[in-house]
Amino acid sequence: MNKTWNLIKVTLKMQYSSVGKSNSEKYGVYILLIFLIPFAFIIFSVANTIIQEMYQVLSPSGNESLILGVTFLSLSFILFLVSIGSILSSFYFSEDIESFIPYPFQPYQLMVAKAATPFIHLYITTAIFFLPILLFYGAISHAFFLYYLYGLLLFLLIPVIPFILSALIVMFFMRFANISKNKDRTKVFAGLLSLLFIIGINVAIRLNQDPGQLAEMLTGALQQQNGLLETLTKFIPTAFVGTMALADHDTVKGLLYLLGMIVLSGLGILLFLTMGQTLYFKGVLGLNEGNKSTKNKSISRTKVVSHHVWITYVLKELKIIFRTPTFLLQCVIQSLFAPVFLVVILLLENSASLGELLANFEGKYVILILFLVTLFILGVNPTSTSAISKDGTDWYLNLYYPISMKQIITSKIIAAWMINLLSILLILLASLFLINIPTTILIMWLLLALEVNWFTSLVGTYLDFLKPKLKWTDEQEVFKSRMISLKVLMFEVGIFGTIVLLLWNIPIIQGLWVTTILLFLLLAIAIFTIHYLLNKKIAEKHYQQI
Repeated sequence: MNKTWNLIKVTLKMQYSSVGKSNSEKYGVYILLIFLIPFAFIIFSVANTIIQEMYQVLSPSGNESLILGVTFLSLSFILFLVSIGSILSSFYFSEDIESFIPYPFQPYQLMVAKAATPFIHLYITTAIFFLPILLFYGAISHAFFLYYLYGLLLFLLIPVIPFILSALIVMFFMRFANISKNKDRTKVFAGLLSLLFIIGINVAIRLNQDPGQLAEMLTGALQQQNGLLETLTKFIPTAFVGTMALADHDTVKGLLYLLGMIVLSGLGILLFLTMGQTLYFKGVLGLNEGNKSTKNKSISRTKVVSHHVWITYVLKELKIIFRTPTFLLQCVIQSLFAPVFLVVILLLENSASLGELLANFEGKYVILILFLVTLFILGVNPTSTSAISKDGTDWYLNLYYPISMKQIITSKIIAAWMINLLSILLILLASLFLINIPTTILIMWLLLALEVNWFTSLVGTYLDFLKPKLKWTDEQEVFKSRMISLKVLMFEVGIFGTIVLLLWNIPIIQGLWVTTILLFLLLAIAIFTIHYLLNKKIAEKHYQQI
């Protein structure tokens, strides 16, 4: 046990050490959190209102526990998906695995240590989604002290089963799949598989919905207490057990459900350690078997085409992203999750009704909604936030090339801007053919989206330029254990989310054109400011200004 604990501490120090981080970087996180407080307060207020309305509707039939059931159900699904990527990254595709294997560690000890970082991510996700609903529901239902005590215990147990299910699937796949010669392709395949899995589940749920049968099932469930809860959670027992532990916290039945949740989690951990002891090292060692086939040493002649230096450097950036599996997975495939999921939902749902609903709003409010959605989707793309870091130690070679720093940085911004165009194109097609948004509003949104694209690409590149991660041995290190993407999102949504709220509630600002022009000018000011700060930082580092 002592070995396992020491190994956990070592892996966490390797991931979250503050060595080399400046105080300004730490203070920057606090400032961004302050910016986000008003926006978070509004979201929590809306969530509290929704829970109150749901409670009033469901409580007469004794189905108020459905609120907790949906929370457990949704959270289990989210944690399961999040776990797949983090397990692949931490357990198999991290370069430090090879340095641990020669030491006298059992496979289960190394697995427990490598699970520490994914569990931190899972607990953060659980805290964001579960704790506010736990508090709001407890306040509305006038719950006793035991409710909150049970809630804290369940908070610790919720991520266990989704993580273990993901880990068992991944370990089985990595053990028996022949990927020893296709490690890079496996990374891309895993990313595509997770995207297709999300879409497939969404499609299956909607295609199997018979309106008449669904209405009959819901009517029958409403006639009995907790009937809806049992109907929705029958395929995920932990969601039902956790919900009943909270709903019946003031009875012996609730205690038994809580003990049942603890027993299920304990059995899951035991299964995880047992299967991992057999499968884990075999899967890890399979990754290290290289391709022993001899390479053809004949020199192939390639056709060299001359391009302008701007085009050449932008193409260089794009080729690095698309030819490196980790960069392709993180920068391209991951950025398409939100727009692809949005398109699938619109294809399967009655998108015409959404268009009719938007038609009831004034042009001002429609453009503000579209602006915020675009800002959020484009702001989470890690292409810009890894613009400098993905070069690694090769970044210093740029100082010796006969290319100005203006061309280098701008080319990286253009590359990030071009990758984000894929998301803009998907949203544009969905808005044009599925929602039937008026042409004028669509044109206004497209102009704003292109400007938002440049703004988000510029902010991400600027922040990465301030504190790049150049000393890495594995491409995954560029993205994991860095808060830069969260900083960018908090900065952008915090500032422009507040601006949108002000424009929404100021009665003197009316009309589509006035609102669009104001947003366009405010974005232009923000872009000019970030360019000025970037120029200043380049000058401080004795580079040529942009």
